[in-house]
Amino acid sequence: MTKSLKKKMLEYMNSKYEDGVTQELLDMASFLDPRYKTQYISVNDVPNIRARLVSEMKTLMEHKHSVESTRVEEVSPPPTKMAKKSLASFFKKSTASAPVPIDPSAAIEAELSAYLLSSTIDNEEDPLLWWRTHKVNFPQLSNMARKYLCMQATSSPSERIFSASGNIVSCERSCLKPDMVNKLVFLAKNL
Repeated sequence: MTKSLKKKMLEYMNSKYEDGVTQELLDMASFLDPRYKTQYISVNDVPNIRARLVSEMKTLMEHKHSVESTRVEEVSPPPTKMAKKSLASFFKKSTASAPVPIDPSAAIEAELSAYLLSSTIDNEEDPLLWWRTHKVNFPQLSNMARKYLCMQATSSPSERIFSASGNIVSCERSCLKPDMVNKLVFLAKNL
């Protein structure tokens, strides 16, 4: 009987996750979860997940760069007064150099490599809190983590809200207006 039960459970799990799109989404979420990283991803799938992540991060950086470049400053800064220069200032060599342009691909690869080399966190810790504290170290990856880790694993929270609204709207209270029901459900779930 145990063998049969295990077999049925395995068949159910395989049928549930045989869809490639679903599996790729789960792999991306697992990769970006600092508790697991590549622990539960097939070794053959890691390069594909990494390539997709790099591609999405490049797209996000290009979009962000195009938005920043189209921004126009409407107010120009007030002109500054010229400081008086001494004779010695003409003979000083300038040590300031022009900023070196950073290749986005290299920056993304460096960020990914640093993330994968960092240690995993305890299974009981909150991955979103970890990303909030490490956003400075991994700015592009933290954006991807917010995208993929924000999805709820179950529908329980939404079902609880529907249940609360079902408890509020009863036969005795069937004349409540929708906005009043919304307010009552909000209060029931947030107090």
